[in-house]
Amino acid sequence: MTSSNNFLTEGPVGKCLLIVALPIIISNLLTSILEVVDMYFIGKLGDVAIAGGAMSISIILVLTTVIFGIVTATAAFVSRAYGSERFERIQVILSHSLYLALAFSAILAVIGLFLSQDLLLLLGAEPDVAVMGSRFLSPMLMGMFVFVTLMILTTVFQSTGDSRTPMFVMIAVNIVNVVLNPTLIMGLGGLPALGIAGSAYASLTSRTTGVLLLIGVMYLLPSRRNGPVRFPKKWTFEPQLIKDIVKVTIPSAVQSGVRSFAFLGMTAIVALYGTTAVAAYGICQRLDMLGLIFVMGLCTGVAVMVGQNLGAGKVERAERTVRIAAIVNASFMAAVGILYLLYAEHFLAFFGAAGETLANGILFMQIIPMSYFVIAMAMTMGFAMNGAGMTRPGMYAAIAGQLIVQVGLAAVVVSMGLPLQFVWFAVVCGTVVVFLCDLFFYRQGAWKTKKLNLGGEN
Repeated sequence: MTSSNNFLTEGPVGKCLLIVALPIIISNLLTSILEVVDMYFIGKLGDVAIAGGAMSISIILVLTTVIFGIVTATAAFVSRAYGSERFERIQVILSHSLYLALAFSAILAVIGLFLSQDLLLLLGAEPDVAVMGSRFLSPMLMGMFVFVTLMILTTVFQSTGDSRTPMFVMIAVNIVNVVLNPTLIMGLGGLPALGIAGSAYASLTSRTTGVLLLIGVMYLLPSRRNGPVRFPKKWTFEPQLIKDIVKVTIPSAVQSGVRSFAFLGMTAIVALYGTTAVAAYGICQRLDMLGLIFVMGLCTGVAVMVGQNLGAGKVERAERTVRIAAIVNASFMAAVGILYLLYAEHFLAFFGAAGETLANGILFMQIIPMSYFVIAMAMTMGFAMNGAGMTRPGMYAAIAGQLIVQVGLAAVVVSMGLPLQFVWFAVVCGTVVVFLCDLFFYRQGAWKTKKLNLGGEN
């Protein structure tokens, strides 16, 4: 079905990394544009809507931790299968990842239907913020199966070295979202103005478009009909494969969960400083992610190349990939940090920050970006180990750095009655600890000998 001609395990490492990572970087940029568009139009609805949207996103991050764990495991298994030329297992891995992800998304749909407003109140939202935020949170959770399916399909394409197809699909998704966001939020073209809920419906519709396009590529394009990325002709169930995927999923899910709970805890702590502080935190988090687009894309490329090269038995090539990416990522994020320091006010104002919200955001941008290069190196090592299927180190790093140090220090800051900027310093301290943990486990080298059981007959 598929011949052995894998460019990611041959040729110049830097060139191969760029080939697979560049479309992923563009895809991440397009995904961030989706989020920026959402925040931009939500920002036009005022501070209450901004705070409700920011707090809703933090809850979504917490509730979707298992899904992100499944995505990480899927990438590790598919890239390892492709690198070892066991192409027939890719369809089986895809179907079993979907079993896990879609089952969990059903639980999220129930939570979204009945508990959205209660969750926001539990997080510390003021009543008007909770009411507004639930209009966004509820449909997002109820339609999470759409997001899950798109993430899984995108991951499988990328893990086989085809990162261009998801990139083109994300272009279409963005077009749909950019058109629908103002249309549904503001009620253009004679449609009713749905407010913040319109942003959620636009997101769901655009992602549905992405799922349909990827399925169309799998089955309608002649060049893809015999490719490894497709649904199996016969949907089987292999308990052992589920178990093996779960073994990789759980530490990754815990890692994602700890990070999300840390973010949730930070949001709750920041909320003690008022709605304008939460609004500033929400905008700055978006700017953080915008700055990390390049790093995330290159790191995803690293995970794919590490998985495939370990599958092909080329350990030294996997190590060289990580070294090159770490240098590039650290340099890039140092430049981004300087840019944010110089033009913080302009970036924040673009997203609707004004008055006290703007002042709080400027304080954030004067402190956090100085640690961006540390974040970049930590992410590179973390993604490399995840790509090998070794997800426990990332879990330990998240627990130590983000939960214990970051949230712990921030809580101490609040208890001492210190100004908001000291909370931002707690974030930097947590980042340094994450880096040190990742460095320790990476240098131990156990990731280089990590074995994955792909199931089936060897």
